[in-house]
Amino acid sequence: MVCSAAAVIALVVLLLYGEPRAGFALAFGLGLGGLNGLLAARGAGSAESFRLLSLMRLGLLSVIAMAFGLLLAPEVVWLTIAGVASSQFVMVALAARSVMSR
Repeated sequence: MVCSAAAVIALVVLLLYGEPRAGFALAFGLGLGGLNGLLAARGAGSAESFRLLSLMRLGLLSVIAMAFGLLLAPEVVWLTIAGVASSQFVMVALAARSVMSR
């Protein structure tokens, strides 16, 4: 939910700033990164290797992010990847906070 909220905020701010493609690219990356958390939780109980599943999942999400960025404009591809990376930092921070509060 935090990544979704960040995606909406990024989109609105960049739309107001006059950069709609950048806003959509960053918001898509943040949303896609948030989806990664859901997919990771689903794969945690799998009999497959968690490392292998994580590598495949992150690789696929990176390719999707780059493809979406290229569809918008080549100069915003880095924003989709930055959105995915930022969402990973958010999820790590939330997980660390959860562990530290125990």
